[in-house]
Amino acid sequence: MEYLVIGVMVLGLLVGKGFYDKKKYKERVRRMLFTDFGTVSEEEYTAEKLKSLQSYYQATKRDAYDVDDITWNDLELDELFMVMNRTVSAMGEEYLYALLRKPQFDPAEMKERERLISFFLENAEKRVDLQEALYQIGKNGKYSVYECMNYIKKIKRESNLPHILAVLLLFGALSFAFLNPMVGVIATVVVISYNLTSYMKRRGELDAYLSSVIYLIRLLYATEDVTKLDLPELTSYVSRMKELNKHFGAFKRNFWIIGSRKPTGDIMEMFVSYFRMLFHIDLIKFNGMLKIYDKYVDELNELYEVVGYLDALCAAASFRALLGEGGYCVPELLSESVPVYEAEGLYHPLLDAPVTNSIRTNRSVLLTGSNASGKSTFLKSVAMGALLAQTVHTVPAKSYRASYFQILSSMALRDNMQGNESYFIVEIKSLKRIYEAAKAPVCTLCFVDEVLRGTNTVERIAASREVLAGLANSGRTICFAATHDIELTYLLEQDCENYHFEETVTDDKVEFDYLLHEGRATSRNAIKLLRMLGYPQDVIERAEGAAEHFLETGEWK
Repeated sequence: MEYLVIGVMVLGLLVGKGFYDKKKYKERVRRMLFTDFGTVSEEEYTAEKLKSLQSYYQATKRDAYDVDDITWNDLELDELFMVMNRTVSAMGEEYLYALLRKPQFDPAEMKERERLISFFLENAEKRVDLQEALYQIGKNGKYSVYECMNYIKKIKRESNLPHILAVLLLFGALSFAFLNPMVGVIATVVVISYNLTSYMKRRGELDAYLSSVIYLIRLLYATEDVTKLDLPELTSYVSRMKELNKHFGAFKRNFWIIGSRKPTGDIMEMFVSYFRMLFHIDLIKFNGMLKIYDKYVDELNELYEVVGYLDALCAAASFRALLGEGGYCVPELLSESVPVYEAEGLYHPLLDAPVTNSIRTNRSVLLTGSNASGKSTFLKSVAMGALLAQTVHTVPAKSYRASYFQILSSMALRDNMQGNESYFIVEIKSLKRIYEAAKAPVCTLCFVDEVLRGTNTVERIAASREVLAGLANSGRTICFAATHDIELTYLLEQDCENYHFEETVTDDKVEFDYLLHEGRATSRNAIKLLRMLGYPQDVIERAEGAAEHFLETGEWK
């Protein structure tokens, strides 16, 4: 009797500790959701993690108008995603990645995103209520939840008979220990070893899929929790969650068998994990859940999207808070067929101390200026402004008024060694894709950094002139092109507007203001840099003389 009392007391302490841990965990999560909002995400990303995030996008990408791989890499949008990713669920971060790759052209959709982002920004308590419910879903650092959700249908269905026999053998061995303790103990050890070994083998085979089922269970319970919240502003989404959840009563029942509803890491979870290993209960339950999955997989995917959408827009609201009051504007997006781009106080949101610039144009733009003067950063700022306008309806600028654009770039290309292609071949293929895309019935915003740099001067200027003129005169395209070829600023004067960046070279340093100036670059500071770096005087004088002669005669001496 004494041992029974002690056992009950220990059990009571463990249960009490479990409730206490959960209470403290909830308080810690809620506090974190408040403090993390409006800050830069500190999540770590491996190459494997970044690849897994693409699965939902790859499954839902459009045939046209999405941000392609070249443009994504040119604009370093992985970095933008990492900064913005204040989502709290695996569904949210995968959806956010897809959202940033799919500029919208529907005014009604952009209006709804603005309503939700503003609501999440202005109603901290309700936003945290929603995020707290979604936080229990958790994130997966290795696999794409969307991909695994849909690959579950490819799993070979197996019988539960081997797992049931393993459980019966364990009970049989334990029972035999009362008849013959020595033999029974040996048999029990053998059966436990077998059960653990067979469990780990099968669990390893199904690891990604079992993890996905755990996420689905958490998804179902999280959305059920959302439907209990006081969120009239989200009525349509909450109603849809409730409707979709009706199909999964049996799927959710006894969820603890597969995994914890909330990843709290308390001591009870540890005991349950050992119980699963010995009795294979999660594997048995998993096989039973597959039948429900097969019938309602489309409903699960829709639930995934509803949660992902709301979580991603909470992250968009956090991004606004990160930019700060006065650090962003709500864009004015135009549906006219004639392209327009107007931005005041535009800046690059990933720089620590960005310089703002303004531009208004309905024509293509040629940018000139020396290396490191700010041309490439400005191109990325313009492109990123357009992308953010049509995805999270938030632009790092004082004001923004522009057309709906498809966005393409050709900026940071490399030789294709595996395809045995030179830089020039890669470059002209990249430009050709822009040329073809510009035929679409939507406005195009494109960016080219050092057009056709991979060939000789004569052919570069001749070909660049025709390529840029073709884009400039297509009727629905604004092309921003950076070049060192001043000749192009004259040859394309009727087709493009000229802007430039400047630097100041003194005896011992070079200073850049990173400000956009109208007109073509007129400074000739390359030779001044030779002097500053201590090149021989005769080298400098000969270089200056040759440059003067070319400018006067058009010929090199």
